[in-house]
Amino acid sequence: MEFRRADRRYERQIVIDFVHEGQTHHARTRNLSLGGVFIETDARMPFGARLQLRFRVPTQGEAIEVGAQVRWCDSGDEVSGIGVRFDGLRAREIWALHKFFLKPM
Repeated sequence: MEFRRADRRYERQIVIDFVHEGQTHHARTRNLSLGGVFIETDARMPFGARLQLRFRVPTQGEAIEVGAQVRWCDSGDEVSGIGVRFDGLRAREIWALHKFFLKPM
């Protein structure tokens, strides 16, 4: 059985804050999709941990705030981080992310 992502990932490095059990962490993203994000961080989170995310994209004036769940951790030699799945984005956030993904980098 092969694992396939439902949403295409886009290489986008933006500042992201996430809260786990009342502690705020500041980090950067490596890639982003409509379904989730990979966060470059040394913070270790258990599988299934609940997070609250906050980040900004240039195509929307207000920050995107969304709940998420840790789906995997990577403590590789080059980059450490966590892969999280969004609980659900609002329509205006999906629109803003689509525009951000199509924006030339």
